[in-house]
This record gives sequence, C-alpha cells and structure tokens, in this order.
Amino acid sequence: MVDISVSGMRDARTRGASPLVGNILMVAVVLVIAMVLVTLSLTLLEERGTPTAEASFEYEQTAAGVEMTPRALGTDVVVLLNGRRVTTFDAGSAGTSQLVPTAPGDRITVVSEDEDRSVLVEKEIDDRSEVGDFLAYYTFDTGGNTVVDRSGNGNTGTLESDGGAGPTWAGCGLSFDGQDDHVFVDDISSPVDVTEFTFAVTYVQRSSGSGGSISQLVEHRWSGNEWFFETDGGNPYHVDYAVEYPSKTVSSADSLRYGEEHTLVGTYDGTTYTLYLDGQQVASGTHNRAVDMGDMRFGRDFESTNQYLDGTICEARLYYTAFDESKVETLVSAMSG
Repeated sequence: MVDISVSGMRDARTRGASPLVGNILMVAVVLVIAMVLVTLSLTLLEERGTPTAEASFEYEQTAAGVEMTPRALGTDVVVLLNGRRVTTFDAGSAGTSQLVPTAPGDRITVVSEDEDRSVLVEKEIDDRSEVGDFLAYYTFDTGGNTVVDRSGNGNTGTLESDGGAGPTWAGCGLSFDGQDDHVFVDDISSPVDVTEFTFAVTYVQRSSGSGGSISQLVEHRWSGNEWFFETDGGNPYHVDYAVEYPSKTVSSADSLRYGEEHTLVGTYDGTTYTLYLDGQQVASGTHNRAVDMGDMRFGRDFESTNQYLDGTICEARLYYTAFDESKVETLVSAMSG
C-alpha cells in the first residue's frame, strides 16, 4: 500500500514547478538584455548617424575656389583636399555651403565620419573656372631651375643666387641658405584688373640670415610701391606685413621660434589690410591705395642684396581678391602640414 501524504504531494509539486519557473525567469532575463541592446544600438545610431552612400553636392566657383553645397547627406562627412582635411558637413546640413580652396590638379574626396570612413564622393579639379581668382600658386615641389606656377597664369619663378649655388629642393619645398638664395618672378600677369589681393605662405625659418635680424619671405613691387612679408628679431621673432612701407605695416607678437612651421595670410580689400598667423587674426590696419601687378621675389629684399631667408618655403598662393576670416581658416587648413 502506497502512503501518499499531503506534505509529499506538496514537495512533489514544488520540485515539478522549479524547472518551469527557471525557464520563465531565463526567458525574462534574455528579453530584458535584448531590449537593453536594442535601446543602446538605437541610441548609438542616433548619435552618429546611420552610414549611407547617399551624398551629392553642387559646386560653384568663387574667388577663393570651389564652394560645395550638399543636396543630400545621410551621415556626417569629412571633406579632404589632396588627402588633407579642410572642412566637414553634418548629416542633414543640405543647403549649407563650405569653401574648398581648390587649384588645378587638386582632388576633392568626401568620406563618411564613422569608423568605416567610406569614400562617398571623388572629384578632380581640372578646369580653370574651378580654381578661384588665382594670380600665382607655387607648391615648390617640381625641381629644376624654375618654380612652376600651378594657377595656369604662367607666372613662373626663376631660382637665382648672388654668388652661390642658389636655392635647393629640400624639406617641405624650396630651401634658402640665408646667404644669397632667392627666387624671382618677373612681371606677374593677371586676367583682370586687380583692386585687392590675398597672399598666403607656409614656411619654416631656421635662423636669421646673414643680413641681420630681418629676413624677407616675399616682396612684391610695382610702380614704386610694394607689399611684403618679412620676419624680424631673434628667437623668438615676429612677422611684419606691409602694404606700403614703412607707414602701413602691422606685426605679430614676438612669439614665433626657429624650426616651427607657420602659415601666414595677408589680405587687402582696398581699405583694410589684415595679417593672420596660422588662421588667427593677429593685426590689421587701414589704408587706401591702388593695387597693381609687378615683380615678386622670395627670400630676398628688392632694394638691397641682404635680408636673405635662412629657411624653407613650402607653399605660396596669391589671389586677386580679399578673403574674410572663414575663408582664411579654410585656406590655412589646406596649406598647413
């Protein structure tokens, strides 16, 4: 005879129910984890934007290069000019324009800003109408006895020396020895009458040259007038930007040191002239004068055979238009190493 007690029946029910309850709890835990993962995934996608290949732009010529305006974007993107980051667009920024300071032969690449870095757009600049109001553009990477003008205006420079071997191709571009090296650009040509200008140069100064504390980066002269960039002082030193010497000159602080790479931009709109150092405005003045084209020299003063540059010039650009602060910032991004 089998004895089935009430307590035995209760124990049996309890033991039989345990696996069922355990399974229910496991399912509940899995569902909670899944919900958390889905929530996190959606949050990450909202923060970063879902990567997509959808990216189309309109391109418009401006005085400083191509202005890009997105028609459609599905993700945040980075715009590269010859592999160098110059600007960005956020997803949903359709209709907002950004400048890209293009030159002949440049390549624009648009990549997604997510970890995949997918290439969404590639465009090569091969049309003179897409390069802005260039007068001259030198990358100092061609070799030989001339400095090629990439603007398409034919303003080629000639390597010269006052008794030595002349500039050499080294470092980021063209190296000057501080003794007798310079580059001469004869009679700069322009497709239009020039009433304003912007000049930008990236350089590294090694020391003061043989002519004393002043070293000439570039000087341009016409009809008895001139504008120039020159450095002055020891280590640290400052930069002078003049649109009419000596009365119309502005200067940076004595904060630059030998061996550092810097990008200088000087603009003149017919009334105001402004000096930028590495994209930051450091000085400005007012002046009213005519502007015309003439001769230009890198690495030496025109009026005397001194003020030689001991350093390297990496890149130089001359435009026949004035730049505002935002255009200067983008230009410096394209030129800085």
